[in-house]
Amino acid sequence: ASPKRNETKEKKRMARSGVAVACGIMRFIFLYVMLWWGLTTTTVVMGEPSNPLGLHFAETHGHDMVLQRAPARAVVSGHLTLRYSMEAAAQLNLPTVQVSLWRHESATSTYELETIQAHVGFPGQAYDSKQRSLLVWSFQALMPPMPPSTNGHHYTVMARAHLPLGMDDASDPTGQDDDHNPLLHENLYEVIFGDVWYCSGQSNMALPLQYTKARNSSLEAVLAGTYDHVRIHSLQTNMNPFQKWAPPKDAVEQESFMKFSSTCWYFMEGLTHELYNMTRNNINDNDVPLVLRQSMVPIGLIHTAWGGSKIEDWLDDDSIQKCNPANQEDGSLLLLSRSERPLYAQRYQDAVIPYKDLTIKGWIWYQGENNMENNTVLGNSLYHSGYSCLMVQLIQSWRSLWSSTSSSTRSITDDDPSPMMATDPLAPFGVVALPTSGSVGTLEIGTMRVAQTGGFGVLPNPSMPHTFLVQAYDQDDPMRSLYGDCWTGGCCPSPTSTSSSTPACNDATGPKPKTFPCEECANRCSAFCADVAATSFNMGPIHPRTKQTLGWRLGLGAAQTGHGVSLEKPRTGPTLAGCMLKVKYRSTRNKVMPLVTIRFNEALLGQDVVEVQAYNQTNRRLSKLEVLVDSTKFCLQKSPVNNNICIDDGYGNSFEMSGDSNQGWVPVNIVPESGPLNVQRRRRSGPKYHHEITADLSGVQGSISAIRYAWQGDCCDATNGEPCPLGSCPIISYPSGLPANPFVAKITKGKCECLPPQECNAFPVPTTESQILLDTVLNQGYYWTYVSVLCSLILALLALSWILLGKQNSKETSPATTDDDWVAVTAPTNNDDDDDDRQGIALPDIT
Repeated sequence: ASPKRNETKEKKRMARSGVAVACGIMRFIFLYVMLWWGLTTTTVVMGEPSNPLGLHFAETHGHDMVLQRAPARAVVSGHLTLRYSMEAAAQLNLPTVQVSLWRHESATSTYELETIQAHVGFPGQAYDSKQRSLLVWSFQALMPPMPPSTNGHHYTVMARAHLPLGMDDASDPTGQDDDHNPLLHENLYEVIFGDVWYCSGQSNMALPLQYTKARNSSLEAVLAGTYDHVRIHSLQTNMNPFQKWAPPKDAVEQESFMKFSSTCWYFMEGLTHELYNMTRNNINDNDVPLVLRQSMVPIGLIHTAWGGSKIEDWLDDDSIQKCNPANQEDGSLLLLSRSERPLYAQRYQDAVIPYKDLTIKGWIWYQGENNMENNTVLGNSLYHSGYSCLMVQLIQSWRSLWSSTSSSTRSITDDDPSPMMATDPLAPFGVVALPTSGSVGTLEIGTMRVAQTGGFGVLPNPSMPHTFLVQAYDQDDPMRSLYGDCWTGGCCPSPTSTSSSTPACNDATGPKPKTFPCEECANRCSAFCADVAATSFNMGPIHPRTKQTLGWRLGLGAAQTGHGVSLEKPRTGPTLAGCMLKVKYRSTRNKVMPLVTIRFNEALLGQDVVEVQAYNQTNRRLSKLEVLVDSTKFCLQKSPVNNNICIDDGYGNSFEMSGDSNQGWVPVNIVPESGPLNVQRRRRSGPKYHHEITADLSGVQGSISAIRYAWQGDCCDATNGEPCPLGSCPIISYPSGLPANPFVAKITKGKCECLPPQECNAFPVPTTESQILLDTVLNQGYYWTYVSVLCSLILALLALSWILLGKQNSKETSPATTDDDWVAVTAPTNNDDDDDDRQGIALPDIT
């Protein structure tokens, strides 16, 4: 061969060698980058204490835990930690993990149900106490659908890690598999299948049982075995200690039961009793048959609430950014990302992410006080603003986070290649609307309650499907009004509890003055002091001690939303469907009475009717019903720094205003015969009397532009200094006793016009003539109005008088009615202002 040809061959050989070397380098770089990507994108708990060497289930798991029952598939997860470097691991195969499920029929009967090949993710890097490199692999296994564990059946979950050859020096293997590879294993014992609920929020969710009035009855029920089907687990928070998975009786023995979340626990009580038709007085061992207790579906409670947290702390940054921040120039606050909130930046990372791999039945949420305290923009989900938008995002993002599982998380014997869902993407979500004490001193508590529903005023709604709402404004602490004078004023002796200290008595001249001198402490505060001695406060009335009723209401909502229980009971209280202004003739005083008829959503009432509870009508404030006579004062939220600026007019706009926005609101009384106040009234035919009430607008001067109910304050007559009775707000559903959902609506052309996205179109638009008549009544007084309409009433009055004579002669006790009649009810005989219709005459609506 010629020298030139040899030179060409040599160049080709060198080129091939260079390509080979380059490929080798690129391969190494590729493997290195892949490992680096896995290390930097995999979240691990750093340090040797959290990730000890070997195979371990996740810290959210434990003996006695509850896994979600069928039709869902429970997810079991954990991690494998080995003392290996990244370079060394790159030369070896990945370890494999298998999870087996063993069923225990009896003490002598145990058999393996199924073995699942777990999905093993990319390794993450950690370091031990000596800064030696550790590699942490996470694993997940999707269990088969399992029926609920009843009649004492339980399971063992066994995880086994098969290590490739070469890793036997990385840890302390506990054996070898069939191929003589190192083998690690970990077991969970006494595992049961049932329904798992995740309870979160802030301090009123976290409030320990020991600070609630019903704690002793719950303790007695636990010791009697009523709740043997329950398991509890709590993350360590700023108000609760860590609670490993345990039956309640074990928690009692460990002296940790009374430190568990009260709202979460009472929710379980309500759910259990709704599912098995038990009552509050039917919870001890003698009243609950053994066969019933053994057939109860197990319930697992997970508690993670953190006192003082805001809703943003429980959301990922992407969800927060979907809600428009407000302009600081108008006095509102920007929505901050978690990285900009260092105090609570870890709530999402520590209390949400670790539990997302657990399959659950649903969520319970009780939060909002700190958003009120920090003057968060409450906003409207329709305009993607404020707390209202964040509430919608919380539900949507949590459902998405929990329901996503890997398609690689599969059974060895499963031939279906499609991914399997664990948590239902529309799993039930329960929300507690704040009581008055949750306002933390601000007046926009009504706006906050609506914001907690995304602006719809009720749950469920189109933006928040498969949800349920519980109102708490009628369940504030009964001693709340006396706390300042009696406790802060120093009238009570030091309690046995060390949770708080008693201040020295201060008279009216002290730094925290009372409304009475110290000499009157014994007379005015003896009942309060005895009450607090029996059940102490935790940081005062902002944490009401009356949590059981809220829990039972949550249980009712969960039973209907998540378990398909009959809707004969309503899942929520009376909900505004519409209203209309009317006038009614009062013959005894020859005048016309202006009224507003309020209609509630009949479909949401189930088999209940709307009832108006008695209240002191000499104090119209106690009706909780108000009308607005100054349209310039309609404002849902004022600026926290400038009271002359409204930052939300109901449509997301801001404007300048003068004076207090509450000055234009006038309280009005609910007509005593309004609603089904007695048994006879409830039995009457026609749907009108099941879901309507009427309010008296007498004394209201000016054009009415809006109406609202339960918007601020409590339902107590605070002037008498007595404790506030629970459930004393006027409008409720009967017999369930659920309070009406607070509402606000503008009044246009004589009828309610709800703020978007809420709708209330139950009444047709009134005629122009009826509106003119109503304006005349409200603006010109009753005498001239009577004169102006007397001629049009003569024929109607003659006909009604003839009906009265006919009914007296026939001695009929009640007339037949139609939807447009005014129906007679029993009224006090000493009232000289009785209407003709109270004697049995049906007066038509003169409009």
